[in-house]
Amino acid sequence: MTQGRDKDTPKLPIWKRALRRGLTMTGTASVIAVAAGAVWLGSTTLATRAAAVDAPPPAPTSTVAALRISPSQDMTVTRQFHGQVEAAQNVSLSFEQSGRLNVLTVDEGDRVTAGQVVARLDTRILDAEMVRLEASRASLEAQAELSRRTTKRQTELRARGHVSDQAVDNVALNLAALNAQIAEVDAAITRITVELSQTEMTAPFDGTIGARHVDAGAVMSVGAPVIDIRETAKPLFRVGIDPKLANRVDTADARITIDGTAYPARFVGFRPDLDAQTRTRTALFEIDADTPAFLTSGTLELRARIEQSGYAVPLRALRDGVRGLWTVLVLSPGDDGLATVDAAAVEVMQIEGDTAYVRGTLNGTALILPDGTHRVVPGDRVRLSGDN
Repeated sequence: MTQGRDKDTPKLPIWKRALRRGLTMTGTASVIAVAAGAVWLGSTTLATRAAAVDAPPPAPTSTVAALRISPSQDMTVTRQFHGQVEAAQNVSLSFEQSGRLNVLTVDEGDRVTAGQVVARLDTRILDAEMVRLEASRASLEAQAELSRRTTKRQTELRARGHVSDQAVDNVALNLAALNAQIAEVDAAITRITVELSQTEMTAPFDGTIGARHVDAGAVMSVGAPVIDIRETAKPLFRVGIDPKLANRVDTADARITIDGTAYPARFVGFRPDLDAQTRTRTALFEIDADTPAFLTSGTLELRARIEQSGYAVPLRALRDGVRGLWTVLVLSPGDDGLATVDAAAVEVMQIEGDTAYVRGTLNGTALILPDGTHRVVPGDRVRLSGDN
C-alpha cells in the first residue's frame, strides 16, 4: 500500500525545491547574524561600562618580622621513659627470739629514725634466768674466794712442814675448777644478754612504716614479720633504658616527673643484665624528693646533646612540602629595602617542644619567616620590620 501511495504523490519541480532550500538557508543566516550582533553589542556595552569604573589600587606591600638563624654542629635530644619509684632500702623486720609481743610503738605511715625502738617482746623468762645466773656466779665467787684463802694458808703450812703437798694441790685445783665454773656462768650471762637485746626491735635506718602485720599481745615465732619499713632519705627511680642510650645516661641532664611535679635526678647505676621481656637496661636514679609515694609511676626525661649539623627553627615556620619534606620561607633582602620570599626544602631531624631541628638547602646564616607563612608565597616582595 505504501508503494502505491508513493506512486500516487506527485514530486515538486526542481526549481521549487531549490527555491525552498534557498529561503531556509537565508533565514538561518539572518538569525545567526542577529545573534552575533547582539553579542557584540552586549560586550561593547560591558567594556564601556568597565572602562568608566576606576581600577582598584594595588595591594600594599606586606610587612613581616624575620628571624635570623645560624647553623649549629649539635642538637639537643630529649627521650622519655616510664618507670616507678622505689625505696633505697626496704626490709621486713622480725624477731630472732620467740615470745609474746608486749609493745608495738608504731603504726602504718609513722616516721622513725635509725635506732628507735619500735617493738618489744615479753622478757620475764629471760630476766628470771639472768637473776639465777647472777646468783650462781655470786655463789661461785664466794667459793673461789674461800679456795684462794685456803690455798694461801695451806701453802704457808707446807713451808713449815705441817701439811703435805697433796693437801696444797687439792685446794689449788679446787680453785681452778671454781674459776672454770665462773667462766661458764659468764658465758651463759652473755648469751642471756644477747637474747635480751634481741627482744627489742629497732629501726635500722630513717624511714616510714609500711605494713603492720601483727598487734601487741600476739605470740611471735622466730622470723615472723612484724612491720615493714622503707627508707625515705634517698628514694630511687627504676626505669628501663634503651641500650643504645646507655653510654649517654651518666652525662645527660635527667629530670623525673611524678604526678605533674618535676624532680632533679642523679644517675646511680645500671643493672648488669638486660630485662628478659623488654630487652632494656634497668637504670636507677636517685630522686631529690622528701615524701615520695613508693611504686608510683613517673616519667624520666633525658636531655643529651649529640653531634649533628643543622638549624633550629620554630615549629610554626614549617610548611608542607613534597615527598615527605618540609619547606621554610627564606627572605633575601634587596637594595630597594624589600626582600624576596623563597622556599627552602628541609628535613626534620628532631622536634623539641616548639622547636624543630632541620637540615636541607639552607646555607650559612639565613633570614626566615617564623610566623604568618600563610600570608605570602614564594616570589612575593615583602618589607622587613625591625632590626634583622
